[in-house]
Amino acid sequence: MKTKINHLIILIFSILMHWTGLAQNKMVTGSITDSNGVPIPGANIIIKGFQVSSISDFDGNYSISANTGSILIFSSTGSMTIEKTVDQSSVINIILADEVSELKEVVVVGYGTMKKSDLTGSITQIKGDVLNTVTSSNPLEAVQGRAAGVAVLNNDSSPGASPKIRIRGNGSVSAGNDPLIVVDGFPLVNSNLNDISSNDIESMEILKDASSAAIYGSRGANGVILITTKKGKKGQNNLEIVGTSGISTPTRLPKTLDRDNFINFINTAYTNSTGKPVYSSTNPAPNINVNWQDEVIRNMAQMQNYSLSFSGGKDNTTYLLSGNIFSQDGIVEASGFKKMTLRTNLNHEYKPWLTVGTHLQVGRSQRDIRNNPTGDIFRYGWPTIPVKNPDGSWHYATEDPSISSYFEGTWNPVSEAAEMTNETSSDRVLGDVYAHFKPIKNVTFNTNFGVDVSNEKQYEYYTSKSTAGIGSGSTGTGSQYYRRQTSQLTDNILSYSNTWNDKHSFTATGVYSWQEYVYEDLGVRGSGFQNDATGANDITYADRGSITNSSNKYSSKLISWTARTSYAYDEKYLITLTGRYDGSSRFGDNNKWGFFPSVGLGWRIDKEKFLKDNATITALKLRASYGVTGNQEIGNYQSLSKLVKANYVYENNPIFGFVETIGNPDLKWERNIQYNVGIDLTLWKRFDLNLDFYQRQTSDLLYNVPIPTTSGYSSMLQNIGEVKNIGFEVTAKVQIIDSDFKWDVSTNFSKNKNEIVSLYGDVQRINIGSSSAGIAKYLIVGQPVNSVWARESAGIIKTQEQLTAYQQIRPTAKLGEEMYVDKNGDKIINNDDYMNIGSTSPDFFYGISTNLSYKNMTLDIYGQGATGLASDEDNNYMIFGENQIQNRNYIPTQYAYDRMWSPTNPNGNFPKAGAQEVYLSNRTNGDWNYFVIKNIKLAYNLSSIIKHSDWIKQLNVYVNAQNYINIANHRGYNPESGSVNSPYVKTMLVGFTAKF
Repeated sequence: MKTKINHLIILIFSILMHWTGLAQNKMVTGSITDSNGVPIPGANIIIKGFQVSSISDFDGNYSISANTGSILIFSSTGSMTIEKTVDQSSVINIILADEVSELKEVVVVGYGTMKKSDLTGSITQIKGDVLNTVTSSNPLEAVQGRAAGVAVLNNDSSPGASPKIRIRGNGSVSAGNDPLIVVDGFPLVNSNLNDISSNDIESMEILKDASSAAIYGSRGANGVILITTKKGKKGQNNLEIVGTSGISTPTRLPKTLDRDNFINFINTAYTNSTGKPVYSSTNPAPNINVNWQDEVIRNMAQMQNYSLSFSGGKDNTTYLLSGNIFSQDGIVEASGFKKMTLRTNLNHEYKPWLTVGTHLQVGRSQRDIRNNPTGDIFRYGWPTIPVKNPDGSWHYATEDPSISSYFEGTWNPVSEAAEMTNETSSDRVLGDVYAHFKPIKNVTFNTNFGVDVSNEKQYEYYTSKSTAGIGSGSTGTGSQYYRRQTSQLTDNILSYSNTWNDKHSFTATGVYSWQEYVYEDLGVRGSGFQNDATGANDITYADRGSITNSSNKYSSKLISWTARTSYAYDEKYLITLTGRYDGSSRFGDNNKWGFFPSVGLGWRIDKEKFLKDNATITALKLRASYGVTGNQEIGNYQSLSKLVKANYVYENNPIFGFVETIGNPDLKWERNIQYNVGIDLTLWKRFDLNLDFYQRQTSDLLYNVPIPTTSGYSSMLQNIGEVKNIGFEVTAKVQIIDSDFKWDVSTNFSKNKNEIVSLYGDVQRINIGSSSAGIAKYLIVGQPVNSVWARESAGIIKTQEQLTAYQQIRPTAKLGEEMYVDKNGDKIINNDDYMNIGSTSPDFFYGISTNLSYKNMTLDIYGQGATGLASDEDNNYMIFGENQIQNRNYIPTQYAYDRMWSPTNPNGNFPKAGAQEVYLSNRTNGDWNYFVIKNIKLAYNLSSIIKHSDWIKQLNVYVNAQNYINIANHRGYNPESGSVNSPYVKTMLVGFTAKF
């Protein structure tokens, strides 16, 4: 009886408590947004422990009835789940961050997508928002330092110049080493990405190993870059405006000699070299002090980037329409780049079994080019030469008889900017239409047709007052060239995907692909224009005898059959098999087709019982792959015998004729075999580590091999030799602090060893070329492809003892000149004494980035560097001047001038003014290193301030500082290449991103 009474009391108490809870029940409201402040429609809100739920509306707003003390669970697909306890407040606003598990991310692979956890190959993904941290004309510039194993080389820093990309080293000696670029499934033959806006890119995947790249067969040997553009999303309608504007200023400008120091230098140099000074009491220097570096390089130049996009979707249709305007003024006059692009991506589900759509981009760009505007400053930029004559006409030193003998041609870079036009304009259409069928369960069929058409015009004109015009008798000279590149593509993709028993996951894909590329050009050039007003627009105004014309046309076709299967057992054991059968018109009749297979294996150790739910090792996967890819980039018709125009004279009359070149019906692909072993590790859910070790072996290299001249020919394009690349890549990311204040750091570094394994026959060395300045390029077995060879410096002759000893090798040597190592001991310094001073490709390169955020403020910093570089540039006249190369007496920088050896500076480490027999060496061109802070971005999210606005969803403002910090152990303008052909700039930008 007592027990029953107790039960009754408990029941009554529970009912009272429930009534009390009802009395505390209230309506909780708020908004749900993502980390960028964009509303999330359809998010789920659940009261923990109860079957009570709600969802957010189109604007991310929600309401739910709950008790004080109840726990609300907020969740949305692709976002992290958050729990919040209901307190006294009736308003709870939630920010759902993106799901942090990288293994759940979807990665684009060739002809499809895969979960990152299922990958067996080596693929690096770079998100679009990362690319957008850098404002530039080409999206590839933002890749620099972001991906292990990917070297981005910016040798030309002028506006609109395209960087050079190398993935895991150089595999070829004469064919192309550029990666294949694929945009929305379209492999580009014209791989210039200046026509694409970074704001349109959703993600960029870089396929580095053969397992991932073999699906592109004969074009995958140098790696593949897949670019996926943004698309609209159902349930959202967004208007986004992005605006960025800033100022570029020159950086790394060396101090040049003023008038007094220059006169002292030039007189000393010519006295030491010829016994006679330039200026004297009978030939005094003009009383002027011109800084030619300042005359040519502007103090600042403007950069602007604006984008407008509409995106969204409803029911069965998603859309994106975007436009972009980019403009960059050059830091030197008459240079710059601007482009306008318009893109639309449309997808419509016409029936449950049929979806159709299109990707379409239209773009126009114009690049104003100054070829080497600054390179000759250290050659001819005497401070004692005026820019203009007293009558206002341009001054040329060759017109001054007192100094004309010291110059090799007319030079005035300021007049060149005013009196020349060199612009290239391009109109490009890139797009496709596609249909996606679902005929039966688990089976899909995609078919698409695409085109890439580029029309380019290059216009060049030098007025009668320009250096070229003076050289042609004070008349104008100009040209026009037209180029058209057309690529057509059709892909047909059949896929099957199924999962059964929650253990077995299987996907199979088959592809038939056809692509044709046609190139055409037409050009005309003339001189003797008497009227500069018309320029070269009417070529009939040129002197009839000077007019020349040219035209060309060629085409190529590629037909491919591809198959890929992937299988996963219990999400632990993974295998991917790929095979591609390519037929190319570029190769010989006996080798038109090639087969390129690959296999990738993966083991997710974290799914094993002994590691499952381990709090320390939260993810661990081993990868191994083997694959074969090819390289077809040798140009067209190389396997065929061709008729080439050759005029000859018969009985004093010119006769138009042809000669036949030699073909090679056995010509075939360069063959690239690659092995890769990788480890993907995550510790404590906050430290990610990716390690890759690879060996990439390229055989059947395409090279013009000398043949007996009795054949009537001197060489023949053949498949010979072998090149090997061995290296490792490390990528690490750590989340150091994760609270209101967040801090994470990412880094990557790569080491690659390139080596020529064999050439042809018993040949061990091929001379590619050498210069009288002291640089040579060879292909030598056991050495890298891009090796640079030069003398080994033994230092400056500073003492009589050193001079006496070195005069045994060079009897005419003098104090203050340079000594070189006599490697073979023959008492002669020549090419036999050259050493390998390094490679133009870095043997070690790295990137590092850090992100700090506190509430609405974020700070992103990232930098990139490389070591072990050598320069093969044999016309860097700043180096010539600093080191008095080749008896030229060119102008040193102030830095070098202060350190030149002289009787009053016996410890100088640079050759004396007018030094003889000084050449480029390991001292001047070897062992270069650099590091650049590429970008510092400070941003503030104003979404919390405007959260009650009915019309604006998100507003970010930011400041960017690009290239503001750079370190290099050389004095070239460009820290990455040492070039002085165009100035290097740092840029300060302000911008905003607004979503409505």
